Amino acid sequence: MRIFSTLTLATIVLCATASQASAQYGAPWTQNRSPMGLYQPILTSSPYFQDGGVPIPADSGAAPAAGGSSAPAAVTPFDAGTPAPITGSTPLPGSELTIPMYDQGTTWNAFSPPVTQDPFLTPNAVDPYAPYNPYQPGIPPQGLSMYGANGPEPYRFGWTNQIDVSWLPGGSVSGAPAGVTGDMDIFGLDYELAYASPWWAGWVMNWTNQFSYRNWGGPDGTLQLPSDLFRFGADFELETPASGPFSLSFGITPSINTDFDGDIWGDGFQLDGRGIFLMQLDQFWTLGLGAQYWDRVDDRILPWAGLIYRDDYWEWQLMYPEAKVSLFLGNEAYWSKWIYVRAEYHVEAYGVNRTYAGVQADDQVEIADYRILLGLKMDAGLYSWFFEGGYVMDRQVEFASAVPGFDLDSGFIGQIGLRY
Repeated sequence: MRIFSTLTLATIVLCATASQASAQYGAPWTQNRSPMGLYQPILTSSPYFQDGGVPIPADSGAAPAAGGSSAPAAVTPFDAGTPAPITGSTPLPGSELTIPMYDQGTTWNAFSPPVTQDPFLTPNAVDPYAPYNPYQPGIPPQGLSMYGANGPEPYRFGWTNQIDVSWLPGGSVSGAPAGVTGDMDIFGLDYELAYASPWWAGWVMNWTNQFSYRNWGGPDGTLQLPSDLFRFGADFELETPASGPFSLSFGITPSINTDFDGDIWGDGFQLDGRGIFLMQLDQFWTLGLGAQYWDRVDDRILPWAGLIYRDDYWEWQLMYPEAKVSLFLGNEAYWSKWIYVRAEYHVEAYGVNRTYAGVQADDQVEIADYRILLGLKMDAGLYSWFFEGGYVMDRQVEFASAVPGFDLDSGFIGQIGLRY
């Protein structure tokens, strides 16, 4: 089975040539517990405003003047010399409104001036944006805005951190073999330390160290499962930033998933792979075609394909095995706000030492389910946080041995996370 897993992975990497999809200059989603993660908004060049959907201000392409900008005279002006709250900008005498005073693109002003160089690119580093450079003057979109109405998340070269906490309260056991009773609740903690760097011209390399902890409570009766489980993984990914009409991404994720009492290498080692090819159909739509391989109790080759739509307010990731629809709510101080709904197919597996009907043995166990969640994300560029809650269903527990599997009742799932 291990040889088949390795050969299958090699086939995917060679034929699908991809992994997590690239965004305009960042990936549309990040690596999470499995290859499925939280969708990162993709950058656009404000076509929605230019198409007449929203009137574009007269001074949208320039930095605010020293005293702010004028607006229709129907609004009572501030007293000249009275600074605006928080920003401290002061209107000129006779001006009615001000735009907050910032030297760079910010979340406060959705029409902030564009950024004309990668803010996270180390000086003298290899340029990853080849042959299509989104920052190059004279080539549309004439520089790119930062986070805000367009929702970009650029590659952050260097080190980044990600922490997620999840909770699935007790789901009653159903369809279990005789003697297996009670329910099963799950607490989860996931931490990732990622490093991103230009690799060669036109390519970005992402290396992510992963650690996860799971606490299982239950079931009871004749089946005893470990309560503490651990995952140690390393994800290696190569991708081309989607600043041109085509982009590629591919990666592999070796990991150890164990309770430290079972067979760590025989049952606990997993090797996942993924690859995707993306084609920009027009200014709004992107087509993705790829596949993922999951090394679990039941090895899976899944299609990783669908459509991605984006304008200045909506982002639809109509993909499998994870889909997400996000709506930009606006800016508030240093935060941009997003509300989203996402659905995903989720599978985890561990090598454990379990006891069934009085017999103790090493085994591999997996839990598979479908999830749909509603969430809110607050993004300040260099860091962001989210919380989400929803419904988990079609929960199945399966063993690699002859131990009969069983189902868990559908129920609530809650998650919170921090990126910095």
